[in-house]
Amino acid sequence: MAAIAAAMLAFVSGVLGPFVQLRVGKMQASAAQRAADAAMLTAKNAGTREIARMRLAWMDKLRDTLSEYHSMLMSVDESDQDKEAQKLSLLGTQLDLLLNQDDLKQKALWDVTNNIFICDMREERQNMDRELVEAGRDVLKSEWEKIKAEMRGEVFKAGE
Repeated sequence: MAAIAAAMLAFVSGVLGPFVQLRVGKMQASAAQRAADAAMLTAKNAGTREIARMRLAWMDKLRDTLSEYHSMLMSVDESDQDKEAQKLSLLGTQLDLLLNQDDLKQKALWDVTNNIFICDMREERQNMDRELVEAGRDVLKSEWEKIKAEMRGEVFKAGE
C-alpha cells in the first residue's frame, strides 16, 4: 500500500511539478518585464530631464547674447560703430550659431537681428527695437513650451 501511495505521489509530483514550474516561470518573466519597463521609463525620464536642462542652458545663452547685442545696437552711434564692430560681429555670429533657421520663430528672430545690424543709423536700429524684443520673446516662449511638452511626455514638432 505504501509503495502504491509513493508511486502515486511520484506520478503526481512528476506531472504537476513542471506545470508549477511553468507557472512560477511565467510569473518571474512577467515581474522581470515590469522591472525592465520601469527601468526604461526611468532612463527615458532622465534623458528628458537632461534635454530640458540643456535647452534651458541654451535659452539662457540666447537671452544673454541677444540682450548684449540689443544693448550695443541700440546705444552705439555712427561714430562709435567702428570701435564696436568686432564685438557686434562676434555677437552676431553667436546668434547665427545659436539660432536654427529651419525653425520659423528662430528664423524670424535671426532676420530681425540681421536687419538691425545692417542699418547704418542708430535711429533706424532703434525703430526696430520692439520687433527685436518681440521676436526674442517668441523664441523663448516657444522653447519654454517645448520644455513643458517634453516634461509631460508629449511630442512637439521642431521648426514650428
